[in-house]
Amino acid sequence: MFKFNIGSTFYCDIAEFPPEETFAERINRQRAKPEWKDVPQWLDYESSKSGGWPWGWAIYRTSYVNTSDRDWARAIEKLDEACMADLEFYERSWHRSGSTCVEMIREGYRNVIFEDPALEGASEAVIQRRHEQWVASHGLYVSSGIPRLDYPLLLDDRCIRSILASAAPRKPSVIECGLPWPKINDKPGGMVGYVNFIDTNFNPEDPENDYEEYYRGLIRVHLDCLAQFALRCEDLETGEQEWGEYGMDTPDYVFYTDGRCSQPESKEMFLSSPDRNVERTASVTELEYIERQGMESLALSNVPGSA
Repeated sequence: MFKFNIGSTFYCDIAEFPPEETFAERINRQRAKPEWKDVPQWLDYESSKSGGWPWGWAIYRTSYVNTSDRDWARAIEKLDEACMADLEFYERSWHRSGSTCVEMIREGYRNVIFEDPALEGASEAVIQRRHEQWVASHGLYVSSGIPRLDYPLLLDDRCIRSILASAAPRKPSVIECGLPWPKINDKPGGMVGYVNFIDTNFNPEDPENDYEEYYRGLIRVHLDCLAQFALRCEDLETGEQEWGEYGMDTPDYVFYTDGRCSQPESKEMFLSSPDRNVERTASVTELEYIERQGMESLALSNVPGSA
């Protein structure tokens, strides 16, 4: 069972957006608009691909025993908020360069959410197989540069806790409208968590794969880089953007990327400084986060009149 999620509205199938419009009809409708010639490249690319519009993620819930439905709903809500806040950084530049259809990107955001208790604790290999079956059942293909098809999300216990612990997303503040792009003042914000992605292009049995033994096709993307990662999927498919293929040479590290660059980071990283770049200046483990929360609660309880 799966469903599209945006706010409190759910849709049942990709083909039903809208239900009366075919892929060819939508392409013709969009390109009939005079302003289409000025849309961002990302919108043009996604819209022209089967399964690419509406855009968004395929999200697999793998935590039921330790995650309440209420916490799950809040985690999805925070994920959506972070994705839209990250998108806003690009919307300003697109508007400035004359793109008049950028609202379509925000309005076209839909996530396909898979909830199945049988997936409790499922590994990346299980989710990859399940996802590839779902993609094929719709007559679509992975390795197409489409975020939803190429990089499904695996939200496990720890990932969900990381999302829930994240601060509210930052939004851009334009301090000067320079040419050709507005200058953005990235004000500091609270620490953010991460999201697990499955790299469907990874095949452990491929003799030409250059990754080392500890890479199993799971990567992490910082919560404040979701839109940036989606926008980079096209470049990853065309080979114009390389992550590097040095792989993992220790079980203590995992592959972090924002689609633009990448590096190995400790698996213990729970929250990190908001940077919109894979290189973060500060991070905390889950244990450190819990200890900090305890100290803050203790300090608050010692404030006169707080009881």
